[in-house]
Amino acid sequence: MKTVSFFIILIVLALMSCKKHSADKIYTIEGQILESTSNPVPVTDYAIYFSQKSNSGLFGGVYGLESTIKTGIDGKFKFQYDPTKSYGFSTGGNNPNEIYISGIDSTKYSRIGSRWYPISSGIDTNLRTIYLFKNIQTLVRKVQFNNSLNIGETLRVNTTDSSGSSNKFITGPIPAGTILNVDTIRNCKLSMFNLATKEYHFTITLTKPSYLTYLSVVIPEGDELYREVLITY
Repeated sequence: MKTVSFFIILIVLALMSCKKHSADKIYTIEGQILESTSNPVPVTDYAIYFSQKSNSGLFGGVYGLESTIKTGIDGKFKFQYDPTKSYGFSTGGNNPNEIYISGIDSTKYSRIGSRWYPISSGIDTNLRTIYLFKNIQTLVRKVQFNNSLNIGETLRVNTTDSSGSSNKFITGPIPAGTILNVDTIRNCKLSMFNLATKEYHFTITLTKPSYLTYLSVVIPEGDELYREVLITY
């Protein structure tokens, strides 16, 4: 009797799942990728990856996204997805987790790791125009020494951007109160873009043995000729 009841429950769950999926809606994320605001040419045949964590439960859940498409000759793209595909004993429901878009081109823009985030799931989204990167022609990195860097100590300054990881090493002694121009990065390309705030993000870190500090830098969209960033030690 228990076996029969178990199979009846399975059949009911399967029918509920089928009913749910019959009403599933396909959603669209679309837009156009241009290179930058100062060089707004279409980024053609560019591979972009859509990712979303699955929404898991005890006995099942709703799948996430792991899909790749390419932009057209005009830089435009259109991605369609179903946020309700379930697995296990789940009866469906929308996956509420945010969606991220990453650039994974391996040819012309292989060093540009663009990322656009977050995108709400379960709604049609037109991103209109987005840019592959923000270009800063001259970026000057500075360190303000609120504490002395002693003889024999070495401080590492690191900035990760689309041009790669920019490292610089500063050797003591440097007295407190000093503001030091570390270096100048030419054509710094930023590519981590928050779609909600319309801002780019990157991080500067200072490290030495038993010491770590970092500065999260937030910069508005739009290419720039010159910018200084200052981190304190």
